[in-house]
Amino acid sequence: MQTIYLNQVKDEDERKVLEFLQQKGRYLYGDIIRELNFSVTRGQEVIFSLISHNMIKHVDKSSYLELNVTLK
Repeated sequence: MQTIYLNQVKDEDERKVLEFLQQKGRYLYGDIIRELNFSVTRGQEVIFSLISHNMIKHVDKSSYLELNVTLK
């Protein structure tokens, strides 16, 4: 598993999602957006970006997401 340093993640919203998943473990896609008070569009952008960079992943093809990296 790749190690990511949070201070190297430039987007503040991406850092928020990563920290949230580090604390909560796996969490539902829509609940992440709601808990972090993102607009639906912004939440989708952030989550898609993190998935495309392999920082988070879907759990067993479900709507649950979890970290795919180790955070420092």
